[in-house]
Amino acid sequence: MTAPGRTLLLGATVLVASCAWGPVLTPYALGNAERMPASDVATIWGVRQGARLHFTHVNGESLPSRGGGGYPVSLQLVPGKHTVRVFFAMPDHRSTEQSIVAVVEAGHTYVFEYLVIPGTPAVLLKLADQGKDQQCAYERTDPVRGTAVLRCGPRSGG
Repeated sequence: MTAPGRTLLLGATVLVASCAWGPVLTPYALGNAERMPASDVATIWGVRQGARLHFTHVNGESLPSRGGGGYPVSLQLVPGKHTVRVFFAMPDHRSTEQSIVAVVEAGHTYVFEYLVIPGTPAVLLKLADQGKDQQCAYERTDPVRGTAVLRCGPRSGG
């Protein structure tokens, strides 16, 4: 194979492999939540349109990279009080890392919301309880870049 042919093959291989480096979009279940039905755990979602939020620690324990996709972008936790450490970044390069203490309930869906303070680099994060009647899922919008949007709506099946 000629050098240009090898370069093209290498470039194509890197491009295809990079698709696998996007975040895993299903919630990462911690501890006992892994063996519990969805109705018995709380689900927390992190990626929002125009911004990205990764969960780096829960209750002081570091979270793993999943399939080379980096830290989880959603979690399933047992009900109770948890300290969740998150890294948040926006397209304009504002970012923050914060620890949020949250009390979560079984069957509830939670979504991180953010507030940008105009004229400053500050970003405030808040965990919003969507209740039991909402469910969310990620929809991948660009497989090459690994981008996705979070879609939430009424829980099906009542």
